[in-house]
Amino acid sequence: MKKTLLLSVIYCFVSQFVLAGVISGKVDRYDTNYQNKIVDSKTQEGLSNAKITIPELHYTTYSDKNGAFQLNADVNSQTVLFVEKEGYKVFSLTVDNNVLKNPLKLGIEQSSPFDMQITDGVIHLGDNMFSDNSANSGDFRINANGHYLSQTFKRPSAAANQDVIIRIGTIIGLDTKKAKQLGQNRIAKVYSSPAEVFVNGHKVGVLEVNGDNHTIVVSKSILKDTNELVIKTGRNLFQTEYVDYDDIELANIRIEVQEKTYYARH
Repeated sequence: MKKTLLLSVIYCFVSQFVLAGVISGKVDRYDTNYQNKIVDSKTQEGLSNAKITIPELHYTTYSDKNGAFQLNADVNSQTVLFVEKEGYKVFSLTVDNNVLKNPLKLGIEQSSPFDMQITDGVIHLGDNMFSDNSANSGDFRINANGHYLSQTFKRPSAAANQDVIIRIGTIIGLDTKKAKQLGQNRIAKVYSSPAEVFVNGHKVGVLEVNGDNHTIVVSKSILKDTNELVIKTGRNLFQTEYVDYDDIELANIRIEVQEKTYYARH
């Protein structure tokens, strides 16, 4: 039972934040310059020579000296756009022609020396068996690499006595009950269990909705000097004859040091 993302949740995020300026991971449709632009999320200054890629389309371009860029890719279905700039956190966003018909103004955050990039590019989890009606099934371009992801990471030195954040830049393909309720797939009657996130064997969160910029707080009490991050995709809850894994794709996973103001801001 698998994926196709109609990322209606993106539009919900956009509608909540368009009046608040540019927010990292979100789209500001009120760019009066009517051009795509990459800016520093704090200063709002345009950033030159930022690399913009759509890996599944083998498309790459760069921002000019003012941060503006042209996006001449033919995006017929939802896919993942990446922005990379030295000194800044890798940024990812789910886009399609509806998102791209208006100018994008994307704010990216300066990186911290304690940030850790866990994955590069897009990772497909599942079993390569999915319905045409499932979330994002038409958008998958790579084969599944098993039904779970396992990565090790060192505890950041700045987080000796702090929580850390797992940030998942983009996830598509979830066929959970909540994703179904949001209209993110066209499956009539069945759904899958959420994807689960573990650190050192402790379940720290679940992923139920397709979208961008997911964060999970990991308590300092379960962190070690060397840690294992595991993300397991869900299962079709209505298939009993065999295990039917939910096919999902994730991108831009990283570890960040917990900010002291995090709880106040969220």
